[in-house]
Amino acid sequence: MADVDDTSLDRNSVDRTSLERGHEVADVPPLKLFVAGLLALASVGLILLLVWGMTSLFVGMTDRPPVASIAHTPIEPPPPRLQGSPARDLQAFRAAEGKELHTLGWVDRGAGLARIPIEDAMAGPLCTSPSQPV
Repeated sequence: MADVDDTSLDRNSVDRTSLERGHEVADVPPLKLFVAGLLALASVGLILLLVWGMTSLFVGMTDRPPVASIAHTPIEPPPPRLQGSPARDLQAFRAAEGKELHTLGWVDRGAGLARIPIEDAMAGPLCTSPSQPV
């Protein structure tokens, strides 16, 4: 530890063990603290001024017209296009499903598996035989 000059300190106000352990014996100078506070406030003020200026600059940029007419034209994805008309495809899909739901037909004729209209299926319980309900 550095040697402390005893002549610069008031011996009545400072304990010798505090000096030997390296404790601070003086307060922060008020002028330096005040200057640091002013610098911090000036920095915050400068940052707020910069943010305000940038905000007003960007808000002004949104009022300008678009740069090119491409902004108004729809952009199509590159080929291959998987669906030419999704609405028509969905309508055809639902019509095919509806046909399967409302008609009789074979699912697997070899296995003896058939489908019946959904209205008939919902009308009542089906049985394979009177003793075995499904």
